[in-house]
Amino acid sequence: MGENERNNFGRYIEQLRKIRGKSLRETGRAIGVSPQFYSEVEKGRRGAFTKERMEMFANYLVLNEEERRTLYDKAKAANNTALPMDCEDYAADITLEKTVSLCLNETEKKDMYSLADENRTREFKMKQCLILIYNEN
Repeated sequence: MGENERNNFGRYIEQLRKIRGKSLRETGRAIGVSPQFYSEVEKGRRGAFTKERMEMFANYLVLNEEERRTLYDKAKAANNTALPMDCEDYAADITLEKTVSLCLNETEKKDMYSLADENRTREFKMKQCLILIYNEN
């Protein structure tokens, strides 16, 4: 994790917290971490929060959609653009969409989406089958 990216994430969450007039101590408590741990994240000495804590943070400070996206983008950058545990769902959706739009022609896009639909349908049918088997026993 790059120090500069960690600092960017830390500065951003500090800015959000201060704009809303919240103390470091009460914000840490609201997301289930110690004030010391929260301070370390703001100072860039620790990585981004877990996915659950990111959600708690966003909800506690009542972040709007743009602020939430920026929060997750900075968390992703703080983790060297790998898919971090704290925001893998968000990052995976964005990465897939960018990959599809940048790398595939129209025919390839249709094929990929068709396969994805088939997989979702197959998964749904398997779940329904398991529910039926479970209910019969």
